[in-house]
Amino acid sequence: MAAYLYPYKDPTQPEQNRIQDLLSRMTLEEKFAQMRMIPQIDHLLEGRPFSAERVCDQLKYGIGASYSPDYIAPDILNAFQSYLLHDTRLGIPLIMMGESLHGVMSPEATVFPQAIGLGATFNAPLIAEMTGIIGREARTLGITQTYAPNLDLSRDPRWGRTEENYGEDPYLTATLGTAYVKALQEQGVASSPKHYVAHGSPEGGVNLSPVHCGERELRDTMLIPFAAAFQEGGALSVMPAYSEWDGTPIHASSFLMTDILRHELGFEGFAVSDFGAITMLHQFHKVASDALEAGKMALTAGLDMEAPNIFGFGQELMDAVRQGSVPLDLIDQAVGRILRVKFRLGLFENPYAQIDNLAGIRDQKAISLARTVAQESIVLLKNEFQLLPLSDQVGRVAVIGPNAALAQLGDYTHRVASRRAVSLLEGVRQRLGTEKVIFAPGCTIAFGQDSDLAEAVRAAEQSDVALVVLGDNSNFHGGIGWGDEEGGHVVTCGEGFDLSSLSLPGRQQELLEAVAATGTPVVLIMVSGRPYDLCWADHHIPAILQAWYPGEQGGAALCDIIFGSVSPSARLPISFPKSAGHIPCFYNHKVSARGYYKKPGSPEEPGRDYVFSSPDALYPFGYGLSYTTFSYSDLAISPAELAAPDQVTISATVKNTGSRPGKEVVQLYLTDCFSRITPFVRRLRGYSKILLQPGESCRVSFTLDQHDYSFINESMRPETEPGEFRVELGGLTGSFWIKNGV
Repeated sequence: MAAYLYPYKDPTQPEQNRIQDLLSRMTLEEKFAQMRMIPQIDHLLEGRPFSAERVCDQLKYGIGASYSPDYIAPDILNAFQSYLLHDTRLGIPLIMMGESLHGVMSPEATVFPQAIGLGATFNAPLIAEMTGIIGREARTLGITQTYAPNLDLSRDPRWGRTEENYGEDPYLTATLGTAYVKALQEQGVASSPKHYVAHGSPEGGVNLSPVHCGERELRDTMLIPFAAAFQEGGALSVMPAYSEWDGTPIHASSFLMTDILRHELGFEGFAVSDFGAITMLHQFHKVASDALEAGKMALTAGLDMEAPNIFGFGQELMDAVRQGSVPLDLIDQAVGRILRVKFRLGLFENPYAQIDNLAGIRDQKAISLARTVAQESIVLLKNEFQLLPLSDQVGRVAVIGPNAALAQLGDYTHRVASRRAVSLLEGVRQRLGTEKVIFAPGCTIAFGQDSDLAEAVRAAEQSDVALVVLGDNSNFHGGIGWGDEEGGHVVTCGEGFDLSSLSLPGRQQELLEAVAATGTPVVLIMVSGRPYDLCWADHHIPAILQAWYPGEQGGAALCDIIFGSVSPSARLPISFPKSAGHIPCFYNHKVSARGYYKKPGSPEEPGRDYVFSSPDALYPFGYGLSYTTFSYSDLAISPAELAAPDQVTISATVKNTGSRPGKEVVQLYLTDCFSRITPFVRRLRGYSKILLQPGESCRVSFTLDQHDYSFINESMRPETEPGEFRVELGGLTGSFWIKNGV
């Protein structure tokens, strides 16, 4: 049996014993070092080989974490970990943090579809399989914590970060997010869900703006995915939101960061600030007059580590602890939480990158899965006259648009991955041969010349079908305000890139209309991180696909859909408003939220709710077409009457009534017909993705319980009232009754 000098080094000791033992041996300087980060730690070497002499001053007291926004060579990282373990006084390893929103942000790693596309899969097991690969690649590179998943609810598509989330629905986001957290942490990588909480509904759709909602709405919608990530997924870290809620920045809110997060949800991990967020308490939110006040606010609220640079958790705060104006217990609490995660990850025993496994990163299995996930993320919005799928024997094909040759992968993607990714143009050329394909971009994302538009029109006129690829540009590897200088493509989506309009950027609408005017059949393919106003396209274009940012195999996956190798199976994770003026447009609104008069107007026939249009979505949440058809029958609800809010089972038979195999997303919605707290018009309460061959049928069942029936009462606690609950399942409807509430 191994002999350990100190109890904290012994992995057989209880976790709390190890924490307390190590805390008792730490100086104040060593404790503060654990609450800090050195971003891109290899920069300490200034491009030279690792040596203890070069890093000893900066790492004298150790360090809590580092961050890899680009790439840190695994052997260099291992050298730092070895130094911290063996050459510092207490031997505390660092946590190497990174990004893994839809793949590790590293040049070698696999890039899967952006998160909004992952939401469109409605396939939690597939997301878990994908995340297993992400976690394995991260751990191989020595990354032991990532800032993912993003559990914000995208409720205003003007917001540039819409692309980073799983959509507008709390139930879908909770189930996919929990699957992600579990799969990531099974690979020895701590998950840090973000941005806790309510970040996804900023005022005006502008990033970092205040969030306007009451506590009930917060609990009923925005908190649900985070609660699931902590209570069901066991997430080991959390990143608070930059924004403010009800006048208090989240980073300074004891109510959110301690009362709810710790006491109600039982979160045991540590909270790492979003980058520069403690500084923002002073410079941006103006709630702290200086660095010391900002640090006190954050620490008291429940923040444990400042990222990426020192501001609030600096010398001033350390001096305040020494002087007794800040309790040492708060420091010990924060450091203890950080150490708990390091112990749980096994970093004291093995913090190293897995050099021998580097060749297994982005292997054939990962690349194949990236294509599969992309296939399941692409939504068929319209298919008039069954224009799709196209035959491989189609004649000449025009591939047109600013995103035809540019593989858009979304924010938080390494530049190298963007260059190797498969674009739609490349995919079509590989499928049909170069001689059958005419390419004309027509315009850039936000600009365009008349000559380019004319060239695109000529290409359409010479072709049997035109694939017009429009949308956003988020083609940079991430970060607020960084932008993309390549190719004149203005960044229109991503962190810090918000829009005031949902009209197609630049001359894209003009390009689409000009190509359609040629009479050549058009397939519109939207490659974007948000919904756009597609009203004109819905009236004039026969086939529309929403591809989001489909990952490094996106062009190949799109071809699989376009040419019928795979039937589309994705569903919308976010509603498509008819315009920016129709925001908010999310489906799970309160019963009074979309008008009283129910006489929607049009330009030709004015009405009410609105005078010249309907408040309804152009394409609602959960919508999506297939190349086959499905029927639902034999709805059963058992029991139909409950004495108390116990379990009820909802089931129906689903049949593939078409001529092609296909996957159907079975969606269960529930409505509380009457409640003293105004009810939602309906809420998703279950989904299942099933594969059916032509003529095949399957019985699908869901079980609901008290959690599904409850509302948030006057005391801000869940409650179930007696009454009728209406069920919707694939066009079938039914009811059950609860006689006594709780």
